[in-house]
Amino acid sequence: MTVRDSMNFAGVSRTSLAHGCKSQGVLRALNLAVVFTALVSTPCLPEDTNSAGTNLVASVSMDHNPFPPSEITVAPGTTVTWVNNETMPHTVVAPSQGFRSKTLVKDAKFSFTFTTPGDYDYLCSIHPNMKGKVIVKPGAG
Repeated sequence: MTVRDSMNFAGVSRTSLAHGCKSQGVLRALNLAVVFTALVSTPCLPEDTNSAGTNLVASVSMDHNPFPPSEITVAPGTTVTWVNNETMPHTVVAPSQGFRSKTLVKDAKFSFTFTTPGDYDYLCSIHPNMKGKVIVKPGAG
């Protein structure tokens, strides 16, 4: 009874197996390079000029207990972003108006898009003396 070396089974030598693995690795690398090049060189879609300027944004800071500015007036559709600029954690809560942030640590942000005109009072639930207001009014901004 003859036992064949598993690497030489069916006429496959060790050198052809190693060469085949290297070739497959090179082919995979080349395929990835071609796909990556195609993705990187694909032009981006042009900006939709009809919607340019419709993404309204406003920013409110959290610094040493106030919300500067403590009152802002924005147009409907404006996204307001609150940014915690200090090491003390804060929140942005307006339970009756339907928005509430998680606890915001330093440099954390919370955003809310105001679509309906009205007055939106909010406060920090950790520091209830921190209060602010967003006034949403058509034509504002």
